[in-house]
Amino acid sequence: MSTSKGVGRGGNPLRLLALTLALLVGGLVAMIGVGAMHPRLAIDLAGGTSVTLTAKPLEGGKITPDAMDQAVTIIRQRVNGFGVSEAQVTTLGSNNIVVSVPGQNNARIVDQVGQTALLRFRPVLQSGGPEPTTGLPDLGDLTAGLGEDDETPDSLGGTASPSPKAKKKASASPSPSSGADDSGRATSDALRSADDPNASPSATSSPSASPSKSANPSASPTKTAKPGKDDATPSEEDVAAALESAIPKAVREKYAALNCLDPAARQGGDIEPVEAVVVACDKDGFTKYLLGPSAVQGTQISGAEAGLPQGAGVGAWLINMEFDGGGTTAFGNLTRSLAGLAPPTNQLAIVLDGVVYSSPQVNGEIPDGRAVIEGNFTSETAKDLANVLKYGALPLAFEKSTASTISATVGDDQLKGGLIAGAIGLVLVVAYCIYFYRALGIAALLGLIVAAAMSYEMISLLGEAIGYRLSIAGVAGMIVAIGITADSFVVFFERLRDEIRDGRSPRTAVEYGWIRARRTILSANFVSLLAAGVLYFFSVAEVKGFAFTLGLATMIDVVVIFLFTKPLCAWLMRRPYFARGRPWSGVNPESLGMHQLRAARAKEA
Repeated sequence: MSTSKGVGRGGNPLRLLALTLALLVGGLVAMIGVGAMHPRLAIDLAGGTSVTLTAKPLEGGKITPDAMDQAVTIIRQRVNGFGVSEAQVTTLGSNNIVVSVPGQNNARIVDQVGQTALLRFRPVLQSGGPEPTTGLPDLGDLTAGLGEDDETPDSLGGTASPSPKAKKKASASPSPSSGADDSGRATSDALRSADDPNASPSATSSPSASPSKSANPSASPTKTAKPGKDDATPSEEDVAAALESAIPKAVREKYAALNCLDPAARQGGDIEPVEAVVVACDKDGFTKYLLGPSAVQGTQISGAEAGLPQGAGVGAWLINMEFDGGGTTAFGNLTRSLAGLAPPTNQLAIVLDGVVYSSPQVNGEIPDGRAVIEGNFTSETAKDLANVLKYGALPLAFEKSTASTISATVGDDQLKGGLIAGAIGLVLVVAYCIYFYRALGIAALLGLIVAAAMSYEMISLLGEAIGYRLSIAGVAGMIVAIGITADSFVVFFERLRDEIRDGRSPRTAVEYGWIRARRTILSANFVSLLAAGVLYFFSVAEVKGFAFTLGLATMIDVVVIFLFTKPLCAWLMRRPYFARGRPWSGVNPESLGMHQLRAARAKEA
């Protein structure tokens, strides 16, 4: 028997909803497995450490959005360096950063996250592959990389006259070639003066882990020339002794043991003094470095921009940087001491919070404070390095305006309170629907259960996909959404009953009533979604969590009312109990006042 025009059977929407739920569950199982399908909880529910940092400009600088964004990136890297996963680092207003670490009550995080990021330029003493090595580096071999015009190291940032023996070794050694090394590591970038656009990049750093000459040992040992030799020309043994004095054994042991393939070794966070010899990994984990003392600081950079040279083709991106007055002098001295040395000791490492972001080779002295870094940069990598140079030293200081530790017990109490409030609200809504709509209230109850299940699955899925964590404000948003979902049921049920009062059968009334109700339902949900969007984009902190779950629940309400509640009601109205308008069906003529309505119409006629 065919149905009347406009009367649907409701089977297809229900099957579509069942498929949607199956896909959500399947996605959760695929991502996290059975038994772990639950929402991730935010710091106010799971407990942890929360720090609010207030930025203040340094030396007359300004707090810019770019500087704040870079600060968030650096602080997030620092927090991850503690081995803490899923930490949240977000901006709050124009000058605050909130660091939330769920499940961690660690004073070390509170002490460290607010430190101003430190950008330093350090000469490369040694470089090698990322893997740990056995034994200590042989400092006696450091002089083997000297070229004919190279000078043996004398003191921190200074040089002495060349070693004749070193000259002989260098002349017998082939110069390194450009391109990628045998391990696949890309060649170093080139650092040149902005006034020397035609300078060619110097050779790549040595791919092996064998050490080469140090440009800047960290102490000023006294030279003890051997008898019969010129006092100004120290022997290799003297140089090795100077290096051994300059580079502590503990640092050499740390260099040998360093494993840059381990992501934890590339998190940085440990800031050594400027005068120290340090070890570090590059940000990609391809190379480890032994680095000399820092003579130039990031605070001495006055500007850095990524760009293309005039007439350059694709892939020719470079970085232009400028130094202030003091930085110009210090940078000129540093580049003069490195220019002409053998790789890798002619490289200058750009180190941010203990991680090497680039190590360009110095092509010559840069006395005017205007330098260019060339390499195989893309637009994105060039801009990233320019941001590190421009904001790495962060012309911002941070004050800890608040630092609090939230226990998991407090979070459990809050969650229990929220769930009790939600349960009370759900019971009241169901009681209202049963009282006014009788058996139709069962459809409302089932709709609320489906909406709750979809919300639970979506929040769990978002937790795995984008790291979303449910907060107590988010729980409040879900509770408010119960009323929004119930409101959609009320609108639909009232339209259905109005059609029955107008003389339609329950079977046709459900379809005509739906046509009248859906526009109202969509309008109400659109207003709710708009309010949630405005709250999310223009509010801060906990209000965002409330707005997010409110908007999510609103969209779920539309799915449930279209794919579940309406098809279910259409199916129910075809059942004899509802089609005949039995008592407690919710569409009984007497309960709808149809007899009185007919009597009144007859009297008027």
